[in-house]
Amino acid sequence: MKIGIDLDGVVFNTEMLWSTYAELYDCIELNRNSVITKEEPRFQERYDWSDKDKEAFLDKYADITEFDMMPGAKQVINMLKEEGHELVVITARGAISNQKEGASIAAQKLETEGIKFDKYYWKVEDKLQICQNENIAIMIDDDWRIIKKLSDNKIK
Repeated sequence: MKIGIDLDGVVFNTEMLWSTYAELYDCIELNRNSVITKEEPRFQERYDWSDKDKEAFLDKYADITEFDMMPGAKQVINMLKEEGHELVVITARGAISNQKEGASIAAQKLETEGIKFDKYYWKVEDKLQICQNENIAIMIDDDWRIIKKLSDNKIK
């Protein structure tokens, strides 16, 4: 079976780090508490930040390197590979203009961890299109809106 896998928030704990840094940035550097909604999956949209605030945050934090693997991610990826599944990375990582090294940082982390995927799609804006083109049977992602869109189009 062909399985698509997102990286940030699924394989890497980067979403947790970005959320933490966003909270610190909002409270300490901007000296406010401008949370609009905690339910927003994209940390950049959780706050009432100006475009200048977002750019400054992303300039400072878009290419963080201190992230770890999500607990159990390596074991599950290895298990799926051993079962003979084809694993395809489908990620928006690197799509943010401030994230100049995003893909190479992630690729290096995967190499360090000894994790290999069969194919990689970086800077993906439309995961549905890639999933359809690749005949992905299952997509693992942490954004409920992406999952809903895929599910509405018969991708589990």
